[in-house]
Formats: sequence, C-alpha cells, structure tokens
Amino acid sequence: MSPSSANTSRESSSQERTSPDTIPPAALEQASLWMARLWSDDATDAQRKACLQWRQAAPEHESAWQQLQAIDSRLGALPRHAARSELFEASPQVSRRHLLQWGGVALLVSSLGFGLPRTPQWQRQFADYSTGIGEIRNVTLSDGTQLRLDTDTAIDISFDDHQRRLHLLRGGVLITTATTADARAFSVMTREGLSYPIGTRFSVQQQADSTRVAVYKGRVALERRGSSDKMMLNAGQQAAMSNAGMSPTEPLDPTELARFQGRLVAEGMRVIEVLDTLALYRHGVVRCAPEVANRRVSGVFSLEDTDRALASLADALALELVYRTPLWVTLEPRGDS
Repeated sequence: MSPSSANTSRESSSQERTSPDTIPPAALEQASLWMARLWSDDATDAQRKACLQWRQAAPEHESAWQQLQAIDSRLGALPRHAARSELFEASPQVSRRHLLQWGGVALLVSSLGFGLPRTPQWQRQFADYSTGIGEIRNVTLSDGTQLRLDTDTAIDISFDDHQRRLHLLRGGVLITTATTADARAFSVMTREGLSYPIGTRFSVQQQADSTRVAVYKGRVALERRGSSDKMMLNAGQQAAMSNAGMSPTEPLDPTELARFQGRLVAEGMRVIEVLDTLALYRHGVVRCAPEVANRRVSGVFSLEDTDRALASLADALALELVYRTPLWVTLEPRGDS
C-alpha cells in the first residue's frame, strides 16, 4: 500500500476506531508482535499479508496498529543512532530476538507503558523454546540435556565457553542433564534465584511469586537471588525460593512428575483444585458451582484432553457439565439430584 493510500485509509476509518484509552491491551500486544516480525530483515510476503488480514479483522486491531505506527513515526524522527534502523543494521552476530528485546520494540513498548516483555504472549513469541496453553514439548539441547516443557512455558538458552544456563521465563520444565562430561557449569535461572544440578533429573516451576524445585535423581543446589541463602536438595526432596526466603525441604510430591507426562493424579483433591489445574491446560473459563467446590475426588485425569478429563470428573461425582460456549464450562449439581 502506498503512503498516500494508507493515509486515505486511516482518515476514512478514523471515525470507526476506538480511542487509544479504550484499545484492549491484548490488541496492542498482538500489534506489537506483528510490528516486530515485519521490522525484521527476513519478514516474508505471507507474514505481511497475514498482518494485513489481522488488522482488517476488527476495528480495535487497526486502532492498535495505528497507535503503534504513530509511535514508530516519532522514533523515525530521532537521531540515526537512536532509531530502530541502525539496530537492524547491527552486527549479524547479534540475534534478531535480542535486537527486538532491547531495540526498537522495547522502546515502543516502554512508551506505551504496558510492560509487554513481561506478558505471556511476548515471552512465548521471543523465547528460544516455548509451549502454548495445553502443549507439552520435548527439546534436546546441544550438550545432550533433555527438556520437557510444561504448558504455557517460555525458556531461553545461553551456552558459551564457560557456562550452560537456562533462563526460565514462565511455566515449568523437567530437566534431565546430559550424561557426557562437560566442564561448563550448568544452571537454571528464575526470578527468585539459581538452581545448580549435579548429575540429575529435576523440575523447576516459575510460579507467581516463587520458584519451586523438585529433585527426582541426583542433587540440586539452590541459591536465592540478592542474598547469601543457599540450600542443597537431594533426590526425593523439593523446596521453594521467594523474596521472603527459602522454604523448608519437603518430601517429593510424585503427582508433579505425572503432570509432565500429561496426567493429573488427584488423591483426595478438592474439585476447585482439580479445575484450577485443568484450567492451565485449556483456553477459556472453567468454573464450578459453590456447593461442589470443596467436594473431594481421587483419580487420574488427562491433561492432554481436558474435555475428557472434565467429563470423567463429572461422572465420578455425579455432576453435570454445562457448556455455555466451547470456552466457558461450569460444573454443577445434576438437576435430578
């Protein structure tokens, strides 16, 4: 589209667009991701066409795009060394992901004030490895280390001559370290600190306000960020790190490992707890009537087919599933009970 026709299109649709204050944050997030893709040197015609289709799909999409374009125009008026054009002419040894993280998109996002680099969409888009909601993925790293990424997980990998580091941005990962000798130190970094495995199999979960580490084989040393707090976990133990400190060690919860295998093992769990776990593996809303929330259930439920899991839960407790839409499900008492 030529500049003149683009201007005409913007003018003709100005009355249809929502005001900047009412643009949904999700639309701004997606618009920023589209802009990041199209800024890169390897952007394809298919991506440009897909972006145009997304913009045309809803008025708020086009409004979000135009708001970001307005900021981009202001960036273009900056001195050359501050503009995004120089960022993408930098050394080819710098990855596009890192350019996008600290370059033009970061400046654009900070000017919006939405903190997009901390959102799930942003983290999954630009992480080295990631999974969507309900997805479980296996990854083998260059040193032979095996990862199993849980639902809604994003992780960056940083290997160099001196260290091998995984940065868990969100979600959870089951790690089986390589059996071959490697002099480089191996560690997993989260918001709360570092985990150093010693010939082991362990899992790390980045939770809302803490990091939980469980050791299935070998040992893992924990080091809390910003303090001298340290702890050694042996096989069969788990603990958590938070800003407040480290929790006491606890016996390993075997049901956690089952989650990485696509199963929820419930042993006397409350219905609301089962639903909260299933909700991590499906899109939409899962709720229950207040009178059934604290009923308890035992069983094994699929995390790979949450509709089947919900049906099994309803059958086990003689409850009824009400689908208001495919993405809005409520567990209620049966009408004849």
